[in-house]
Amino acid sequence: MSQHSSLQLHKRAIERQLALIAAHINEYDVVLNPRSVFLLLELRGSGGVSEQLEQIAHILHEEGYWKPRGRVQNYDRQDVYHLGKSTQRLFDDYALLDQRVEQLNAGLEAIKERQQLTSEMTPHEVFERLATTRDVAQVQSEVDALVELLDPAPRPGWFSWLLGQRGRKKVMKSC
Repeated sequence: MSQHSSLQLHKRAIERQLALIAAHINEYDVVLNPRSVFLLLELRGSGGVSEQLEQIAHILHEEGYWKPRGRVQNYDRQDVYHLGKSTQRLFDDYALLDQRVEQLNAGLEAIKERQQLTSEMTPHEVFERLATTRDVAQVQSEVDALVELLDPAPRPGWFSWLLGQRGRKKVMKSC
């Protein structure tokens, strides 16, 4: 959930920078997604928007995505392309994570309703309550359904790093 909040915050910050870039290049009717804005920058050049691109690069770096080395005075086409690709990956990762968070919240609400729990209960409180229930089979299937949502099939960059670290620890422990 905290990674979701972080990505959401950074996505909004990038959207503000994309709006500034669109305004600077006098494209008000362009869809403010990374693909369209960065394609325009590749075609027209990035003159005059280096500050916004640097802000985007800084945000991407905070989340572990690609950014050019050091501060770039003038972004060339290749840098713009890679920056756009990284930005789009962040947006895609956020969309995937946002979908899973919504499904997880819906699953938790369904569990609260079936278990007759108050809707104000936090996920931690729900799991504490489930741990004390007598109907283990019912609880097991509900928990399994939530765990399946947390299983990262297509892994965003930060998630694969986290799982890679855990995976190495498991391998080392089993040796």
